[in-house]
Amino acid sequence: MSLFALLVFSTLNQSPVPNATGKTDGMTWPGPTKDGFLLPNGWHITPVGKQIDTTDLPLNIHPLADNRHAIVTTNGFNQHEISLVDLKEGKVISEETAYQSWFGLAVSKSADKIWWSGGGNGKLHTFDHKDGKLIRTSEKEPNLSKMSRGDLAKLMEEAKKTKNFKSGLLLDEAKGLLYTLDINEGTVSAEPLAKDFATKPSTGQLGGRPYDIVLAKGGNLLFVSDWAGREVLGVDPVTLKVLYRIPVGEHPNQIACHPTDHRLFVACASANAVYVIDSRRGIVTEVISTTLFPKAPEGSTPDALVVSPDGKTLFVANADNNCVAVVDIETADKSAVKGFIPTGWYPTALAITPDGKHLLVGVGKGNQTKPNPFFTKDENGTRDKDEIKDAAKRLMPYPYIGTTLSGSLSVVPVPDEVTLMEQTARVYRNCPYSDKLLTTSPHSEKTAIPTTVGGASPIKYVLYIIKENRTYDQVFGDFASGSTPKGNGDPRLCMFPRKVTPNHHKIAEEFVLLDNLYCNGQVSRDGHPWSTAAYHTDYIARDWHLTYSRRKGVEDDEKGELANPPSGYLWDACKRAGISYRSYGEYGSRVSDGQGGFRMEGRVPGLVGNMSPTFGIPKEKGQRTRDTDNAGSFIADLAEFEKAGEMPRLMIMSLGEDHTSGTTPGAFTPEACVASNDLALGRIVEAVSKSRFWKETAIFVIEDDAQNGPDHVDACRTIGFVISPYTKRKFIDSTQYQTVSLIRSMELILGLSPLSQYDAAARPMFNSFTDKANLEPYLHTPAEIDLNKKNDAKSYGASRSQKMDFSEYDLVDDFELNEILWHAVMGSDKPTHPAVRRAIAFRSLTAANKATK
Repeated sequence: MSLFALLVFSTLNQSPVPNATGKTDGMTWPGPTKDGFLLPNGWHITPVGKQIDTTDLPLNIHPLADNRHAIVTTNGFNQHEISLVDLKEGKVISEETAYQSWFGLAVSKSADKIWWSGGGNGKLHTFDHKDGKLIRTSEKEPNLSKMSRGDLAKLMEEAKKTKNFKSGLLLDEAKGLLYTLDINEGTVSAEPLAKDFATKPSTGQLGGRPYDIVLAKGGNLLFVSDWAGREVLGVDPVTLKVLYRIPVGEHPNQIACHPTDHRLFVACASANAVYVIDSRRGIVTEVISTTLFPKAPEGSTPDALVVSPDGKTLFVANADNNCVAVVDIETADKSAVKGFIPTGWYPTALAITPDGKHLLVGVGKGNQTKPNPFFTKDENGTRDKDEIKDAAKRLMPYPYIGTTLSGSLSVVPVPDEVTLMEQTARVYRNCPYSDKLLTTSPHSEKTAIPTTVGGASPIKYVLYIIKENRTYDQVFGDFASGSTPKGNGDPRLCMFPRKVTPNHHKIAEEFVLLDNLYCNGQVSRDGHPWSTAAYHTDYIARDWHLTYSRRKGVEDDEKGELANPPSGYLWDACKRAGISYRSYGEYGSRVSDGQGGFRMEGRVPGLVGNMSPTFGIPKEKGQRTRDTDNAGSFIADLAEFEKAGEMPRLMIMSLGEDHTSGTTPGAFTPEACVASNDLALGRIVEAVSKSRFWKETAIFVIEDDAQNGPDHVDACRTIGFVISPYTKRKFIDSTQYQTVSLIRSMELILGLSPLSQYDAAARPMFNSFTDKANLEPYLHTPAEIDLNKKNDAKSYGASRSQKMDFSEYDLVDDFELNEILWHAVMGSDKPTHPAVRRAIAFRSLTAANKATK
């Protein structure tokens, strides 16, 4: 048995992390554990090495020749920084900030000159490095943490005037050139280092979305990865013309050159693989799978890589597996994965010191999400009562979810064989996925959810409703039976209580209250892919950090190749399985009906012709659709289905008026919007429960993300429902679930195979279901407040809301919207948390373990 096979065998026979089996040793809550962290998505992390605090999403690391220092850039939601880090002392010794930046860093051989990609500003940041300090030599950018909303808006408008977006950089000091990529324009430019203007910059058209650029051994050919095109381009370094295109896997990103031979290594994020190219022949010679298991679907996401100085080892960051794959590449065409190194949450950058002794890992999301407000909790989910009382006394509300993100630079000694075996075992213990879960999700008790794909279920039809952006405490913080609280809520954070959401409360009371449910997505940009595909691509994972922080993002290509996961969405899985499906608004667009009006049509191929044409179309031109109207559209369809005796087996619905329109004058008040959403949900559940299909139906409901509210447990905690004759009645289910738990449950009911490693690994909602039917219908509760009440010019934040674009979800500054909603609903005398543009400091593994003692 090989070393790798032995590791797999031994780790799989150890006590597993709580996973898809549905078995737990007591209640689990996201946060610090005795040996690491439990993430809201249900995956454990146990990062090794020294952790150095950074802001979120480090994309570039360049170690210096002294083996002691490194230049690191962070490029996420919070402050963008370029830092000089002392690796031995574990601290930043010099830093500069930028408003816009991205992947792309070039450093001169003597390390005295630095070029950093400016991303959406279309420019380059340049610095001198002298006497242990970084000195900006390009025009200074505004400090994001010190900018007003008005100044930010002006800056964003200026950025939108150009398409440019600087990406990968390559320095050729011998020729005095800096090659730069523009990912939005699809170009490569050769810019002279000398400023005597004797040599003019030249630009070549590449097409696609060029991400990284390297110079092949010998210096006679450039190679560029096309992030959207599944290709690596061979480019003439003089004429900048494309000589040929090499097909590779989905989402090729970073390229690493072998130090002694002609091999290039290309990380392909959505292919779970590294493609090896012979730069002399321009062909792929080998494909290295970086997954932990051989049959694993999408979900490892290799997004960074580096080759050791001796050329014997390749290190690959598996972002969504929270580890680094260690690959033996000593012999060409005979590469072998030797093991894995555990990292923090979502590694996004790699480098190795010139002496080959230390691996440097940029961790994109730090080690956990956090509550907002920041109440501490131990591994059992308990919080200090005095701390909560003190926070309430100070009226400390909540920061925006993006500001809760942090990053880290991990300094990891390159492991020897014995250490690598131990670290590999850790990675397997952290991972809830295994290949057997592709077909089976074991559970000891019989329920309406089958334990095998294709197993029998009394449920034939699924209605899946996706709502917008609310946390658990925002809606269920007041949940109680009489004066007795029920569920894990904090009433001080409840913005939309029972009076506004009577049907939400009644459904949870009559069926199942889920108080330990978390969104996989953090904002709508990644929340909708997670809610419909059980995955978000590396593009979505990076780009939302920019667009949600008032920066310019990377444009997808016309086919959506960057955003759409190759494995497809739930409706694509249905199509492959021959199962009927229909969308009500989700992934739909309004298009002309040819008669002066509009109809809805699918905006992805799988939904074209499978979209309700009327759902989401307002009654009057210029108005937004109300959820109560959308409910009527669906109920009318349901009546037709009853006449026909059949309906689509999977129906996915967008029911998002709870997003609100802020306090825009003339628009419905936030409470009226949420109440309309509540009434719509109640009417839909009642109609289904009184239909001929009820005895064979399950309704699943969740928010796509939880970005627009506070929660005392975790910023990703949300509300959700499972409603069926086969769900338990008057039951509180505190099992830790995620968005993908709902998806996995629906897949098992419908006989669909998992779309990604995440839904395969998810714990199905067995504990919420039984195998006995209770056909008692649901009776909706009429609205208890005025659904038609509108904001006026005196409403809190009215003038600011009026300037926001509410034509689609999340086109506004959600941080600002949150502040407006809090004051409008809770009172203007309750101050919100100030805008925190720098991430909360990363808590090291050691500190976290101390906190649990």
